[in-house]
Amino acid sequence: MKRTYSVAPMMGRTDSQFRYLIRLLSKKTILFTEMIHSNAILYGNKNKLEEYNENENPIVLQLGGNNPDSLAEVSKIANLFNYDEINLNLGCPSPRVSKGGFGAALMNHPELVCDCLNAIKENFNKEVSVKIRLGTDNNDIDETLDKFVEKIESCKIEVFYVHARKAILKGLSPKQNREIPPLNYERVKKLKEDHPNLKIIINGGIKKLSFLQDNNLQNLDGIMIGREAYSNPLIFKDADNRIESKLDKGISLYEITQEMFDYFETLENTSHVKRGLIHMHGLFNGHTEAKKIRILLSNSVYLQKAKNKILSILEKSINEAA
Repeated sequence: MKRTYSVAPMMGRTDSQFRYLIRLLSKKTILFTEMIHSNAILYGNKNKLEEYNENENPIVLQLGGNNPDSLAEVSKIANLFNYDEINLNLGCPSPRVSKGGFGAALMNHPELVCDCLNAIKENFNKEVSVKIRLGTDNNDIDETLDKFVEKIESCKIEVFYVHARKAILKGLSPKQNREIPPLNYERVKKLKEDHPNLKIIINGGIKKLSFLQDNNLQNLDGIMIGREAYSNPLIFKDADNRIESKLDKGISLYEITQEMFDYFETLENTSHVKRGLIHMHGLFNGHTEAKKIRILLSNSVYLQKAKNKILSILEKSINEAA
């Protein structure tokens, strides 16, 4: 699986409706599910794994949890579906997640991480990867990161998605953890230099597909984009051209909008439609009628009427630009 571009897992955002939107823009970009705790699947919503469409591949199932037995059971179930990879979340700094002993807190327990990964690998027949931070709290990111990665590598894990920040588990909110700990791209670059056999994908503060070239990080294996992917999904419109060295025009904003509304008409769950309409807001960043379009998107009761009005606005923009 070519990991040139990935969309980061984001709670409340990278659901099947948002993934459908990104897949319209790019067939090659790797999509991630939201993080799903193993217990949520085993003892809660057992249908959660089914919330994807076959056209979403390549897609990675991201799991949270710290119980090898539970992760093993979920991995067995995952084989029934067409996920291309399972990723273990070792980077979420949420206080609730930390209290539960998973996410970034697990980086302080590499032996347990290996037990979890071995349990997944023994029960899932495709690639297994991890998403990590540079370290936690007061850990030395030079010493502890190397030791941690070496330990995980010894478990036959080769794919590392690295958020280029520390996780501060005490005193910072998840939002603050995405902004306050400084980004350290050079540390990720050095990690790849020290472990050239590993696939290292960098995450954190990335807003352009040209990020690796712009920052002299071409030795890395790809980029993972989070918040920018959500607020400005059109950045992925050129992803496939860049991957395949092509110059195709690609899908237009009008066509994306029309296809999203056609897709909504196939959904029976109205809450899924509402979420999908919210996910579309970022599509219209920079458009002169963005505010008006977002107001229309906020009214899912009059779906057909909103569709017709928005398409009319976009068609008028096309004609004016001609």
